Amino acid sequence: MGTIMWDKPKKIMTEKIRRERFQSDSGIPGTYVPNMTNDDIKRWKGKIVGKTTDSPQVEIRKDSFVIIVSLGGGYKYKYYNRDGTKGINLHIGASGPIQLNFKEWDEMKKIVNEARQVLRELSD
Repeated sequence: MGTIMWDKPKKIMTEKIRRERFQSDSGIPGTYVPNMTNDDIKRWKGKIVGKTTDSPQVEIRKDSFVIIVSLGGGYKYKYYNRDGTKGINLHIGASGPIQLNFKEWDEMKKIVNEARQVLRELSD
């Protein structure tokens, strides 16, 4: 098996408990807090998006950043649309600085290649 975890991580608390326990400073329930184990937070988690389109993509998440892998046909993510992203293969986004050790840096190339292989197999 590859480096990417394709299964959805198991939740460690119910949605009701998460909303009650974690609130923003303004008292709004449901402030974002990862609902998975610390081990799962640190793993490369992948999801295939747009399987039924002519340009599927793989979204890979780790900690607080996301990597979108596309074969160049365009990708859709937040306010980005497929027409405006044609020809782009990688989109890397984060809510702050990305801090990696050398092992994680080496893993990034592996996970991108693994995602590319999955997308190639879908297009065959």
